[in-house]
Amino acid sequence: MRSHFLYIYKQILIYLLSLLIMKFVAIVILYIIPLFAVSQDFRSEYIKYKSYNQIKGDKLIRTDSVILQINERMGDHDAEILINYSKGDKVSVGDAWIEDMQGNIVRKLKNKEITDRSSISNISLYEDDFVKTFELKHNQYPYRIVYSFRVIYSKFLSLASLNYTNSRTPIISGELVTEAPIDLPITFKQRNTNPPAIDTINNNIRYVWKYNYRPFKTKELNASPNNAEAAIIHAAPINFKYGVEGNNENWKSFGNWVYRLNRGRDILTAPEQAKINSLLSGVTDDKEKAKILYKYLQDYTRYINVSINIGGMQTYPASYVSTNKYGDCKALTNYMQAMLKYAGIKSYYTLIFAGGQIVDVDTTFPSQVFNHAILTIPFEKDTVYLECTSKNTPFGNMGTFTQARKALLIDENNSHFVNIPPLNPNDVLCSRSILVDLKTSDVKLTSTARGDNYESLIYLASDINKNTIDKYIRNTILTGSYDLIDFNLEKAAPDNPSIKLNTECQFHNLLKKYGDNLIIEPFSIEIPTYETPETRKSDLQLDYPSFYKDTICYSLPDDKKVKLPEDINMESDYGKYSISYKQKNNEVYIYKSILISSGRYNLIEYKEFYDFITTVKNNELKKIYLQYI
Repeated sequence: MRSHFLYIYKQILIYLLSLLIMKFVAIVILYIIPLFAVSQDFRSEYIKYKSYNQIKGDKLIRTDSVILQINERMGDHDAEILINYSKGDKVSVGDAWIEDMQGNIVRKLKNKEITDRSSISNISLYEDDFVKTFELKHNQYPYRIVYSFRVIYSKFLSLASLNYTNSRTPIISGELVTEAPIDLPITFKQRNTNPPAIDTINNNIRYVWKYNYRPFKTKELNASPNNAEAAIIHAAPINFKYGVEGNNENWKSFGNWVYRLNRGRDILTAPEQAKINSLLSGVTDDKEKAKILYKYLQDYTRYINVSINIGGMQTYPASYVSTNKYGDCKALTNYMQAMLKYAGIKSYYTLIFAGGQIVDVDTTFPSQVFNHAILTIPFEKDTVYLECTSKNTPFGNMGTFTQARKALLIDENNSHFVNIPPLNPNDVLCSRSILVDLKTSDVKLTSTARGDNYESLIYLASDINKNTIDKYIRNTILTGSYDLIDFNLEKAAPDNPSIKLNTECQFHNLLKKYGDNLIIEPFSIEIPTYETPETRKSDLQLDYPSFYKDTICYSLPDDKKVKLPEDINMESDYGKYSISYKQKNNEVYIYKSILISSGRYNLIEYKEFYDFITTVKNNELKKIYLQYI
């Protein structure tokens, strides 16, 4: 009998234990397995992101509900939530909390933790732009943040926009909902998503898109921002009112709306008119007048970084800028246009998507997709594009930030796209003249920078010191073991987008002797280390060429003839490489040229590009062997 009860007792224990195991397995399936299968590759990820966007009357109501998982300390930055809005908008934050991976609430957000501030601190010009912000951080990883917020926009151009092509944060489950009255038709553009589910509800049409997004684990070198696999959705009302009535029927109508929005905001004050009269006194050539006014703009105004997407589409009046001497890209471009207009020179406000990498504008879908403004001046013999936010950019120079892309020229009745010219190899040429005394290891370098190196150096020039220049040299100009002795920076003429850096360095171990052989450390040009074709997952995008030229003179320790290495000449679809040698008395000269062409290359083309770059890189790393004759 006792053994029978023991048997039943054991069976009950086994049953209970099995229930516990099943529960544990369920927890593993629900939490642990997704965590390691999906999450551990990224510092953070959206477990859920739903955005509901509804037009009610003349308002757009956006309600977002989010579950964000923070996987490591580096992801804490994403736990700082920023909600941008403008004057006239209403923002409210719903319940928000931190929970652990078992769904237990760790901490709830308190109202006093939610703050409001100006999007640009201490700048009265942008008192209409604000940020509501809060943060929910935890010290045990991973953890989740659950929150929601609502924004009621007083004016709007688009209904909703989804574009994560350059984001590093995955979205496991995404949902984008738009809803608008039947009598307010919308237009939308989508890519890499299923067609939306469409329903009619209470005289409204509702569109629902479901999507997900998983970026590559690591950002690959020169990866295209136009990720071919990412979901993209843009939805906008065909007709809208933002300041003035407009529509998205085509790019011409959109541009004409921008013109009307900013019309009448180009009036200068009487003192400013008098100043322009003084500056242009006796000058008859229109281009020369434009150069003078551009220099005045650079010298007497300063740029404040406010994105079009935050600061709105309407510019501040030219009179405001002339009085206060500052503005964002819209305000400074409008101000320059106003000065040219007063001088009798026609110019056009021009919208562009600027950035370190070119992001293609979809010319088939009119909408507000721009983040920057420049100015177009059509002269009789050529067209000049002006970057109005830089104090150092030469007249008519388009740097890496805006070159080689389409821009929307704003005209009263004929707005249209223009092609901003690309940078050619000479525009980005960086040259070095290096004098090397192998007896003393003293090296004198003159480096002339153009293109992105010029942009970096000109930025440093405003606050230059030995530490900053030393860091710049080691990162961009010279490799090896050395001490920086002295330096001098020479700015070029105003019309020349280049800058010259003179340095003197004391190197270590430049020369080794082995019998009748001299082994010299090369002054190699830094070539990026790209991913192998076997591991690369994304297409390659080089938006502008890279071009380097070296003249290196080695003063030999002995006045003897040496046998020189063979010259090299390489040419492919992806660039050119050459190196040649000459001896004059006790000096050996090396002449070197490297050109890496711009282009967008798929993974098949990438293998050929990689082979070319690898060959160049290997040649650059080789020590130079000189044999006495």
